[in-house]
Amino acid sequence: MAKVRFLKEPTVERKLLPLTHLRNVEDVRVGALTFRERIEMLTADAEGTLYILPNVVLHDLPRSGVIAVGGRPVAVWTEEADVARRILLEGDSYDGREVEGHLVERPWDIPHLLEDVIPEDIELILRARSEEFYRLNDVFIHRSTSLRLVEMEGPGLIEAQVRISPFVVLQGPFYVGAGSLIKSFSHISASSLGPVCKVAGEISHTVLHGYTNKQHAGFVGHSYLGEWVNVGAGTEVSNLKNTYGKVRAYSYHEGDVVDTGRLFVGTFVGDHAKLGINTTVSTGTVVGIFANITAADSPTPKFVPDFYWTGGGRMDLSKALEVARRVMARRGITPTRDYLKRIEAVYRKTVESER
Repeated sequence: MAKVRFLKEPTVERKLLPLTHLRNVEDVRVGALTFRERIEMLTADAEGTLYILPNVVLHDLPRSGVIAVGGRPVAVWTEEADVARRILLEGDSYDGREVEGHLVERPWDIPHLLEDVIPEDIELILRARSEEFYRLNDVFIHRSTSLRLVEMEGPGLIEAQVRISPFVVLQGPFYVGAGSLIKSFSHISASSLGPVCKVAGEISHTVLHGYTNKQHAGFVGHSYLGEWVNVGAGTEVSNLKNTYGKVRAYSYHEGDVVDTGRLFVGTFVGDHAKLGINTTVSTGTVVGIFANITAADSPTPKFVPDFYWTGGGRMDLSKALEVARRVMARRGITPTRDYLKRIEAVYRKTVESER
């Protein structure tokens, strides 16, 4: 397996907030896979060292030289870190190969890539693990998964130990991560559900990163929900303005709302956030990590800060850490010391920025 080195671009990490508060850019899920998982699968039988931007989606990876997407160098095979930095970060001239791919620079880029990326990811997964699945039309189902009276239209892939209740509609492309539950009368389309998610209602063009619950009726579209998020009963997400105009959304990088240039934009929710019952989430809302919002905050503002407490307060750091431990323990996970330190670092930045 080749050595993979992700070259950091600080502005990219900031532009992708709040998704990158508690994870590196390369660990953000786009489609069925994270950036890291995809590249590691592509390089599993390669040799050498690949330097690559952490926010690039590739399914075609040449085994030598410089690789470019849309005229921008995104990866290079080399043993020299300085050479890679000059080409990928500093704009040195290069002679390389152009391939199909995507650079993800904003959270709202992700929902619009799912229809293209999920089918390619499924093919990549099957290359490595085809014997684990059986095929039903264009849907690949893990042999340990339980489902009955489910209407499915591929392409789609359902991982191990998934439970799908009767009268569910899965409309491709879709991906359902291991250990997830989809409740009766749900409708999932063009979406990726990460591992150990529990979902119900209507979900369209959305990523649930993992360990997230949306167990009741309600619509979520063109959105991204991080890990350990809980969406209460009756919560609805708007992904289209009444005027059918382009949506503006909050950017941590600019510290203000910016024009997304897109018609369909839902919500982008940081890890450990909680959306209480009957919350109305406005088009283009960005919700920070550990934010707690309720129907009293409806319709939500464009930006809900990290550690926000409904009514305008702030969650205590000690309470946030306590809740993280409690919630993660329910899934048999103990947060690492580094993970808790990362939460503390975001909290301190949040407090400092509000002084």
